Amino acid sequence: LAQSHVTLKNVHQVVLEATVGGETGDIAIDDVAFVHGPCHASDLCDFEDGSCNWQQVPSDDFDWVRQSGYSTGPKTDHTTSTAAGHYYYLPSSTSDQNGQTASMFSPLYPASKGSCVMLWYYMNGEEVGTLNVYQQSEDGKNVLIFSQLGDQGRLWRFAQASLLPRVQPYKIVVEGVKAGPAFEGGMAFDDVQLTDAQCPPHGFCDFESSLCSWSNLGGVDQGDWLHGTGDSSNPNTGPTFDHTTNSTHGAPNTVGEWGDMSFLISDVFQPSSRGHCLTFWYHMYGGHIGTLRVYINDRKIHAGGNEEGLLNWIETGNKGDQWLQARVPIKHKDAFWFVFAYQRGMSTGGDVALDDITITSDACYPPSPILPSDNSSLSVALAVSLTLLAGVIISILLFMLNRKCKTINQPSWMDNEGMDLPSGLDTFNCTTNGTEHDSDFSFYNKLYDPSTQPENTAEAS
Repeated sequence: LAQSHVTLKNVHQVVLEATVGGETGDIAIDDVAFVHGPCHASDLCDFEDGSCNWQQVPSDDFDWVRQSGYSTGPKTDHTTSTAAGHYYYLPSSTSDQNGQTASMFSPLYPASKGSCVMLWYYMNGEEVGTLNVYQQSEDGKNVLIFSQLGDQGRLWRFAQASLLPRVQPYKIVVEGVKAGPAFEGGMAFDDVQLTDAQCPPHGFCDFESSLCSWSNLGGVDQGDWLHGTGDSSNPNTGPTFDHTTNSTHGAPNTVGEWGDMSFLISDVFQPSSRGHCLTFWYHMYGGHIGTLRVYINDRKIHAGGNEEGLLNWIETGNKGDQWLQARVPIKHKDAFWFVFAYQRGMSTGGDVALDDITITSDACYPPSPILPSDNSSLSVALAVSLTLLAGVIISILLFMLNRKCKTINQPSWMDNEGMDLPSGLDTFNCTTNGTEHDSDFSFYNKLYDPSTQPENTAEAS
């Protein structure tokens, strides 16, 4: 959604202009509307065209500053992953004192609106302080719904919090708290969004409405993962349907040129004694499609300049027009994040797409068997039942045939006295209509009697 409050008093027109950037990619617009008065409060604010009616708290110690690329702050914003994008920033300085604050609050939302608030934040520096998010009722009471302390590295991080039940209109308040004098770093926030749906589980994303807690690694790679639908940038090779709903929604895919790298990074996960399991579905279709890799990275590795991290999974080449599932077990002693890295191949006609990513704090188990569809479940069950019934009938017939053919004087298998025992397995004879038939099947084994064997035997050589 894009909005602009136009205040011109003269007769005017609106011009929508798009510029072609390269051979791949698209720009689209839809649902253009004009309304009288100021724009309504948006469920999403990316701060590209202003503050979205977010305001500074006048009684605090500092103000958040709306800016783009900054020497001590994020090099790019989260929205556009470029240095031209905007966010709100609170720099650190040597004059900071412990406990000083800077706060901003959102427009007033009706009590019936919103179940989850999401935002992206940046916290870098040894003495960066604390970032708090509050739900503030109309009478001014604050309830803390999210808090993060300390240095989180030079990356945008994801935060979400469930909104509490309320009977009054409310606001969202973002507060930065100083930890004391600091020589570098600061904190920032961007892309604040209010949703009526419940917050999704940590580590799960079906990409139906957004990239969830996944984001492109701006300023480092040459391409981006795009939140797409069926029939991506290459209709002949992109997935016709997403994996989640088997419809034309969801599934991020990539565009770019030969050799271009595209990084998609996750939220941060804390170490677990049971490890973690990454499960995802991928679609790689097209000649010379390139290579898809999965890495894990952590603060220490990232601080050394390694944007990718430790390789844990790799797949390359054309896999056909189908969704495939992958499971990647992870054991790591430090807090870490996942990195999907795609390196584009020589072919210009091809896509790589991801869908239904799930990260759980346990070991990876084999995938569940594919259940039959509703149309075939009855026939499959009937076939299984008939097979079992046939097996039982055949067993009963064999048993009865054996009893009929067995001689009445058949000795016990625990008593071999008076038996004529050749070496090896003894078979029984069955007579039908005066004809004797040899059978290779018996329910009885005769014990081996060494006294019946020849005294002189030759040794095997």
